[in-house]
Amino acid sequence: MPTRVNLKSKYETLSFSHSLGTDKYEERQVNKEGKKEEKCKIDVSRPWTDMPIELVQLLLPRLNLIDCIRLPSVCKAWRSVSNYIQDAKVHPWLLYSANDSCLLRLFDPIYGKEYSIDMKWFGLVKNLMFHYSRDGWVLASKETKHLFLINPLTRESFGLPDLDHGISTTMSFSSSPTNLDCVVFVVLLADFHVMEISTWSPGANAWSKMSFDNEFGLCVPCNPVFTQGEFYCYKLNGDMLVYNPKKKTLQTLAIKAPTEITGPIEMEEIIARIMQCHLMEAWGDLLTVFRICAKDPLSIFKLDRINMVWSEVDDVGDLTVFLNHKTSLAKSCLEKSCRNLMYLSGFADEHSKSSASYFLETNKYYPKDYYHHKEPMNCIWIEPSLAA
Repeated sequence: MPTRVNLKSKYETLSFSHSLGTDKYEERQVNKEGKKEEKCKIDVSRPWTDMPIELVQLLLPRLNLIDCIRLPSVCKAWRSVSNYIQDAKVHPWLLYSANDSCLLRLFDPIYGKEYSIDMKWFGLVKNLMFHYSRDGWVLASKETKHLFLINPLTRESFGLPDLDHGISTTMSFSSSPTNLDCVVFVVLLADFHVMEISTWSPGANAWSKMSFDNEFGLCVPCNPVFTQGEFYCYKLNGDMLVYNPKKKTLQTLAIKAPTEITGPIEMEEIIARIMQCHLMEAWGDLLTVFRICAKDPLSIFKLDRINMVWSEVDDVGDLTVFLNHKTSLAKSCLEKSCRNLMYLSGFADEHSKSSASYFLETNKYYPKDYYHHKEPMNCIWIEPSLAA
C-alpha cells in the first residue's frame, strides 16, 4: 500500500498519512520440545486481492470511517465492495477553525489523530461561527444574522433566510436538512419583555415566527435538544422550557435543574457556571451534565419522565459522552476502553493535540492537570456523516 493516500471525488477534502510495513518475511523465535530456539520465516507477502470480498464486507463494521475511506485505494478488487462508507464505525470528532481562511480541522479524540478539510468550495470560513451539530451537519453563522447548514464532508450546504432582528440566545435543529421534516429552532430576544421563537424547514423562504411574553426567562447558552418531537432547553432559573414545533406551543416543565445554575453569586460568575451546563439526548432519553467549576467532579443526570425529576446516575453503561457547551453528544457501541467515559473539548497545547477525559467509574480526570487544557475559540463536536 502507498504511504500516502490522496482521496478524490467528494472525499478529497480529507488528507491523512498512512504507513504499512513492506517486509516480505516476518521472523519469529520458536522452541519445540526443549530444542534450541531457531528462526522460522513466515511468508506475509500475499497480495490483498487474495482476501475474499465477502470477508472484507464482514470487516466493515469493525473499521472506523477513515479506514473505510481508504478501502477502495488498497486494490482494484476492493473497489467493488458495497456500502463501504455506510457500514463504517463512526464516533464524534471535534471540528474547529484553522488559521487558514479556507481550512477546518477535525480531531479524533479516540485515536488522537487530526485531519484537515479544504472548504474552498464554500468560501472563507475564518469568521464562520459554529452553533450546533446533528447527523453530520453544522448550524453556523456569519455576521450573526446569516445562517447556514453545512456538511463539511459531503460538500453540501443550505443557506437559511437572514434573521431580521433581536439577540440570538440559543439555536439547534431536529435532523438533517435533507429531510423535509427538519426544523431549525432559534430563540431570539426581540426586547427585554418579548421572546421570539423562529423556525425554518426545507423549502421555506422565510422564518415562521411566534412571540411570547418574556415570563419564561432567558435561555442559557446550552443549546436546545430535540427528542420525541419537541425541543428542550434550560431557562436561566433552571426550569426546563419545551417547544412543540407541530403544535407551536411553549411550556415550562415543573422540574428544576438538578444543580443550581445561578444561585446567589455575582453576574460574572453566572456566565462561567452556565458554561458548565450540558444537555443531550441518548436513545430518546434526556441527559444533562453539570460541573460547578473547572476542578469539580462531573455529575450526570437522566430525566425521569414518570416522576418528572432528574435522577443522578453513576454509570452510563456502554455510552461515551462528548461535552461541549454548544453541542454535547452521547454515543454507544464505541471502543470498550471508551465506555462510561466523558471527553472534554480542549487540548493540552496547540502542537501536541491530546484530549482530556473524565472516568465515571473512578470519578477522576485524565490527565490530572486537564484544567490547563484550552478549548479552541470556535469548536463543536460533530458526528461525521458521508451519507448523500
